[in-house]
Amino acid sequence: MNSIDVWIVEDDADYRRMLTRVLDRSPQIASCRDFPSCISFLDAIKTEKHPHAVLMDLGLPRMSGITGIKELSQNAPDIAVIVLTVFGEKEKVLEALEAGASGYLLKTATTAEIRKGIQDAVWGGTPLSASVARFVLEEYRKPALANDFKLAAREIEVLHKLSLGHSVKEISSSLEISQATVSTYLRRIYSKLDVQSQSGAVAKALRSGIIE
Repeated sequence: MNSIDVWIVEDDADYRRMLTRVLDRSPQIASCRDFPSCISFLDAIKTEKHPHAVLMDLGLPRMSGITGIKELSQNAPDIAVIVLTVFGEKEKVLEALEAGASGYLLKTATTAEIRKGIQDAVWGGTPLSASVARFVLEEYRKPALANDFKLAAREIEVLHKLSLGHSVKEISSSLEISQATVSTYLRRIYSKLDVQSQSGAVAKALRSGIIE
């Protein structure tokens, strides 16, 4: 992908305009649109060509960013959603990742970090601000708890591979199963964990102690 279409969902008009101007001048960004709420954003998603990535605030009027992420994960899972917010609390971070966010950046991030985060998310990475990344590392260090989600051993193995950043193709190769079988495991995992995405599954598995 040579260039990226980005949409911004942000209710702070000054910050939204500033961010739009900055991204519009970025060579790797093909186009940039902005919306003041999840309502107007989701309305546009229904009728217009989807962007590659979305920068989503959490504290939005009428519909929260978390709710917006959940709806987007169900209706347009091809879009990479990067949270961009002032909220750095651990529960917010994990809730957003479980909802389907591909990354989580704080508004203290530089424009260079935001641009890189967009690129990383579109290419399948999980961009995280440094303080947010520490929360995720803490989850890795927790001792494993009982598996209350009735995941099969193979499903836990797939989850572990996902947590290491492996793609469906890589998991298929390392476990010597077809990509279709991996996709079937993923659907079962999503259903059992009640999540909508790979990042959400990994976040919930870490939070619950299913994987280390």
